[in-house]
Amino acid sequence: MHKRFPWIAATLTLIVLASSCQPVEQPNDGPSRQTIIVHGFSIEEETFTEGIFPTFQALWLEQKGQEVIFQSVFTGSEEVTEEIIGGAQADVAILSNEQHATWLHINDLVETDWRAFPNEGIISRSPIIIAVRPGNPLEIADWADLARPGVRLVHCDPSTSGGAQWALLAEYGSALLAEGSGNPEAAQEQLRGIWANVIATAPACRETLKEFLFGEGDALITYEQNALLAQSRGAALEIVIPRSTIMSEHVAVIVDKNVKPWEREVVEAFLNFLWSDRAQKIFTRYYFRAVTDEALNEAVTEFHEIEKPFTVQDLGGWGQAYPEIINGIWKEQISEQAE
Repeated sequence: MHKRFPWIAATLTLIVLASSCQPVEQPNDGPSRQTIIVHGFSIEEETFTEGIFPTFQALWLEQKGQEVIFQSVFTGSEEVTEEIIGGAQADVAILSNEQHATWLHINDLVETDWRAFPNEGIISRSPIIIAVRPGNPLEIADWADLARPGVRLVHCDPSTSGGAQWALLAEYGSALLAEGSGNPEAAQEQLRGIWANVIATAPACRETLKEFLFGEGDALITYEQNALLAQSRGAALEIVIPRSTIMSEHVAVIVDKNVKPWEREVVEAFLNFLWSDRAQKIFTRYYFRAVTDEALNEAVTEFHEIEKPFTVQDLGGWGQAYPEIINGIWKEQISEQAE
């Protein structure tokens, strides 16, 4: 057909061969827009949507000339984890505890070791506290008071909420570690007494706060951050700081299975941004405690002093605390027996 112009046939052949070697799905070189899908636990919502996201968007546009679009879902941390395992297309997960990150790893969704990030992947902290009605009419001062007859408690659900799991560890661990006693019977008795007074639960800590503010119960167990942010926005509640309580630690992970090759650079940059001074200041602005510089926390006058703080490591780490306390004691011996 192309005897007079043999180079035409050769050129067409090369074009066909080159086209057949291209991947089915490939973005244009230098896309002007990137999308990052973030799933996070409930109380992080304002911090990210009002602070972290827009700050990173402006920074990335300035540095790379690319627009970043964030799509986000915020709910209970255990629920977030189950949704991602079930197929939710999150690129990044902001989780209330490391146990949930481990589950994503076990299910082959997370390959990048979050512990290799700054501060072993922990982006923020917050102690677990007690919120009460203005004037503290029941004179609640510590965990033991929550087990008194007649006290009505609002508590997030440990089967869906990471915050509820931290609360269980605070309620149990404060008695277990009291004066170095190491008394599991006393710890279990305190936990059982507290849960005998729980009258309402919700899937996430933000939802339990709403129930409490709408008049449910006498006291609410939640994050300091959740209560301080509510106070700053006019909520009528007071904060009681137990003598001993746990410091919750929140982790960020890349959900590697969902990250496309051309998204990798911006997703990794976003994760690393969370430990920058700018991001850490945003966390404190929304009453999370910074993890990179204690001076940032000292500048927040609303933060409370904890007389005897402890961490999950004092309870053997999540590998021990989850199966023994949350599953073994709360679920099997308290929750299921109460049904």
